[in-house]
Amino acid sequence: MARSKSKHIRLINRRRKQYKQRMKRRKAEAKTGGAAAQKRRPARKPATPAAPPPAPAASAPAAPGGQPT
Repeated sequence: MARSKSKHIRLINRRRKQYKQRMKRRKAEAKTGGAAAQKRRPARKPATPAAPPPAPAASAPAAPGGQPT
């Protein structure tokens, strides 16, 4: 069911007010050099390259019977 227009406007205004307060606090923290000012997410790390395929064995494979005597 749809939200009434008045409730919708009130919700938008409430979110805007919260956002403005948050920005005001963040700005004040940045000015004083608080911990919240340093709290910035690091840049997205590049994807790690795929692991190289396993190296082939240097010697010929052993006989199925094990070591010859």
